[in-house]
Amino acid sequence: VHVYPRVQKFINQHINQNMAPNRCDAMITQKKISQTNSNRCKEVNTFISATYAAVKPVCRDGGSPYGTGGNLRISHDKFRVVNCECNVNLRLPNCDCRGSSGNKRIVIGCDDTGNPVHYEEGVYIPN
Repeated sequence: VHVYPRVQKFINQHINQNMAPNRCDAMITQKKISQTNSNRCKEVNTFISATYAAVKPVCRDGGSPYGTGGNLRISHDKFRVVNCECNVNLRLPNCDCRGSSGNKRIVIGCDDTGNPVHYEEGVYIPN
């Protein structure tokens, strides 16, 4: 199965089925997640604690259009997400990340073929 580079980058940066807040530093280092074209640490990186197969339907019937125009979709269901906040003044592999988690509806960008390629945000919707 051919996986497009943008899809592979999305999977690497945002999909981790068993992610926990205390694993932020290790995952950011292991996956070499940094600012684009740099080894400087990203300020925030979010992992969706689910499989790619569970997230992909958000681009189709598992989500609805979000915002004005563009390719963003919001999930109907909540996902467990882990936000890793890192020190932007540092460089890989020493990003000094701190994690927090919550259950949120996710907003993702999808390509023309219905694949997730961008994580926009998590939206907390009270019950």
